[in-house]
Amino acid sequence: MLEHRLAKLAAAATFVLLVIGGTVNPTGSSLACPEPTLVCHGQLFPPMVGGVLYEHGHRLAAMTVGLLQIALTLTLLFRRSALRRLGWTLLGLVIAQGALGAITVGYKLPWFVSTGHLLLGMSYFATLIYTAFRTRPAATVVELDRHARLRDELGSARRWIAVACGFVFVQLLLGALVRHLGAAMVCLGMPSCTRDGQWWPEAWVQDVHMIHRGFGGVVAVATTIAAVQVFRRARSWGALRLLALIAPALVLVQVALGVLTVLTLRAVPLAVGHFAGAASLWALWMSAWLLTAARAPAAARTLPDVRGFQLVRA
Repeated sequence: MLEHRLAKLAAAATFVLLVIGGTVNPTGSSLACPEPTLVCHGQLFPPMVGGVLYEHGHRLAAMTVGLLQIALTLTLLFRRSALRRLGWTLLGLVIAQGALGAITVGYKLPWFVSTGHLLLGMSYFATLIYTAFRTRPAATVVELDRHARLRDELGSARRWIAVACGFVFVQLLLGALVRHLGAAMVCLGMPSCTRDGQWWPEAWVQDVHMIHRGFGGVVAVATTIAAVQVFRRARSWGALRLLALIAPALVLVQVALGVLTVLTLRAVPLAVGHFAGAASLWALWMSAWLLTAARAPAAARTLPDVRGFQLVRA
């Protein structure tokens, strides 16, 4: 269905946009384009060199996502009357995200606006994933029955998925604070903050950095427990078990990238990879939560059940 394909395309484009945005701060390109608009040094397509490549590239990618969102909203309005509110919500999130980006540049990177910009981007990304799940083709009676049995088999393990989602979002917030308070390189020791063994120096930005590190360990443990619980309970749910297998591996990569980012004095590829890993972990657990939600025959068409049951209307 068109709206389902558009939602998946917009989600994929938003992930790319987040990764491109993740290059702006580590490369010191946040104010390479001083205008809080789509132009850079008075041009829509300036020479893409130096910091302009990252900053204006991020803006052009954001424009692409905005156009995709307009198309998705229009499709939801005209093809899915039940999802009109969701279409308007998505469009509102994109507009708010663009406004925060403009304010960030216009007021020279206030940390609280930049942090809000990052978290709103992750929230929009999650809402697109939700939209992709909501616009799936209608389920037949047999599919609904199987889904209900799989959810029963999962049982209380679904609560661990909610825990993982919550913990990852808090870590996203802490990571955003580290990035936008300029705290990424205030602790160069490993595992202690300073190289002479101090864990909690007097500077408060170092405390922020160390809280991010410490909570990263909590997230690693919690999400691994969640993955184990889900894998053990979802014995017949192949897609969910695959997500549960990927999660611990992704956590290990995230921890390694975080450590290497500090040890290499924030090498750009490692810092960007660390950010992309965080977005991936967020998408993984959000997908697990939505995959295990109660499913209803909600598509805007009628499908016959293959075993001759009564027609299911969307």
